[in-house]
Amino acid sequence: MSVVNFNMVSSGSKGNSTLIWDRENLILVDFGITLKRLRERLAANRIGDLEASLFISHEHSDHSRGAKMLARNMPVGIYTREATASALGLKDAYSIRDSVVLGNFEIKAISVSHDAVDPVAYSVRCGRTMISVVSDLGRMTDDVAERIKGSDILAIEANHDEKLLMAGSYPEMLKRRILSNHGHLSNRQTAEKITGLVKPDTRIILTHLSQENNRPEIALNEIGTALAESGTPYGHLECASQDSGSSFFSLEID
Repeated sequence: MSVVNFNMVSSGSKGNSTLIWDRENLILVDFGITLKRLRERLAANRIGDLEASLFISHEHSDHSRGAKMLARNMPVGIYTREATASALGLKDAYSIRDSVVLGNFEIKAISVSHDAVDPVAYSVRCGRTMISVVSDLGRMTDDVAERIKGSDILAIEANHDEKLLMAGSYPEMLKRRILSNHGHLSNRQTAEKITGLVKPDTRIILTHLSQENNRPEIALNEIGTALAESGTPYGHLECASQDSGSSFFSLEID
């Protein structure tokens, strides 16, 4: 039986990284964590010596700060947009415009709206199974929604509760940046879009929750209520965390 596996190591403003792997290849989406933490998670998931590739969504440090350290310590190919590689000083990175095929995986870069030089989300296909990792975007365009629709695993941003953000201690300039079309998706924005994205067995993982301006119970309630009120079936709903990431998922490949 062939399977594809998924585990988010960490999600939040202090560092993000996601692992997707099969028997041959390991795909890392972002690397804003330490090498020690990666090695601990690889051991916990019993991930051995696989062909490793890192896909960086954008240059902000919580998604990229460990990339050079990773490259110095592991044989890993790094893929990102050309402008992102330049911003990070990654001279040997491979440029990805649309998609790349590595082993059994096809990885597609999807342009998103965020205050970075050329930010993307990623969808990863293995057979007919699709995993989408969509974070750090101020709005969900029709193009992004169409390209992640029907994912088997959908890791999607639910960064903040708008009332908590506005009442919180952040400077007004930062609040405006987060709420802008180049900021971060709120619980409300994700709730408004989620019913059109999932299928009956989709595993939904809410990511990049603000530790000051959101709470897991608030995000789960708002997105869960939207799904329930619309009568939209789904397979699983959880919040990823900064400390422990997400649940482990293993999906059979058709």
